[in-house]
Amino acid sequence: MALAGTTALLWVGASAILPLLPVYLRARGASPGLVGVIMAAYYAASVVTQYPSGRLTDLVGPRAVAMGGLVLFAAASAGFALAGAPAEAIGFRALEGVGAGAVTVAGAAAIGVHVPLAERGVAFGALYGSQMLALAVGPLVGSLVGATSMRLLFLGACASALLAVVPLAAALGPVHGRRRPGGGAEAATPGGALGVAPGDGGATTRAARAAVVGVALAFGATGLTTGVYEACWTLLLRLRHASAFDVGLSWTLFALPFAALSLPAGRLAARLDRRMLTLVALLSSAAFCAVYPRLHDVRLLVGLGVAEAIGAVVGAPPALLILTEAVRGDRQGAAQGVVETARTATTAVAAAASGALFGMSTPLPFDVAAMLVTVACAAIAWWWRALPGRAAVPPSSEVGELLATEGTSALPESPPRRRPAR
Repeated sequence: MALAGTTALLWVGASAILPLLPVYLRARGASPGLVGVIMAAYYAASVVTQYPSGRLTDLVGPRAVAMGGLVLFAAASAGFALAGAPAEAIGFRALEGVGAGAVTVAGAAAIGVHVPLAERGVAFGALYGSQMLALAVGPLVGSLVGATSMRLLFLGACASALLAVVPLAAALGPVHGRRRPGGGAEAATPGGALGVAPGDGGATTRAARAAVVGVALAFGATGLTTGVYEACWTLLLRLRHASAFDVGLSWTLFALPFAALSLPAGRLAARLDRRMLTLVALLSSAAFCAVYPRLHDVRLLVGLGVAEAIGAVVGAPPALLILTEAVRGDRQGAAQGVVETARTATTAVAAAASGALFGMSTPLPFDVAAMLVTVACAAIAWWWRALPGRAAVPPSSEVGELLATEGTSALPESPPRRRPAR
């Protein structure tokens, strides 16, 4: 519950500035190309820091890394409010990416290590659900405040990130803040804290590699569509004569069903073929990405976000279940760093390129992203061809013994999310 609260507080503030940020920057004289660079700076900075954040999480624990990320995000948001020329925003936007990226990696790694595999799908669903619930509220608030009050929204994001430190301290107390010296069951075996028998070492290594590469491709594919939406979604709606309220509402109508269905999606991931669920979600996102620029009715553009969310929500929990089951407990942070780096790298490239592509042809950035996601799905299916479709959950007696050994080290079950933000 507390970890989900941290995520919600961070992303309410962060997402409030997002929908109208391109419009705000354009009003201050930024060209479409510069808008793309500023939006991409958030992700570009994460690319070079999320893997180190994951390694640091394995060494010192998720608590210290996540708290440091929140403080850095708060400081950068305050600096963003004071930025003069649009070009100055590049640095502060980059620092926001470093801070938010560290929190994301540390939170996911904590679930991978401390939550039993049988409950992990629900926990990941709760983590993303709380993020998407924030994304349902933040953009609507931002659109109501308006682009003329963006500085107030930046300061609000700063305050929200600092408040998020409080539930984080409760969620990841000292017992969660440091990996046990010498490893132990959670550090020596695949499957995080579950202690799944590794079997043949070579087979385990190959399975872990296949899992990491496949999830990195899946997260990278998600990053492609996210980058396009970051740079072009608001511009597309404005081109179709949408109001500021329509822009905020479109984000909310995507995020609300995503948040509401995150827990069921987590449970679904524990029952159905996780490979199939991930691929269906990605192909659904690619289809919507290709359709949007060909629609001219604002009501249809806004309303279709609900249908897109229903297809996309089932993707992240099963992919993360595959990852956390295959990777050793003392490598969970590094693994999360790899896949998050893949997502932020592709988002940065897509956001930077989409502004220029949109200027050439409105459908072009959407079509390129949809095509690349489809290619990625074929590659994912190949990498995962030998992985089990369903989790190999150990007997309940074994889980009980392990939890008894761990004592209070398991995270409390999270309540009922960019998918990452548009």
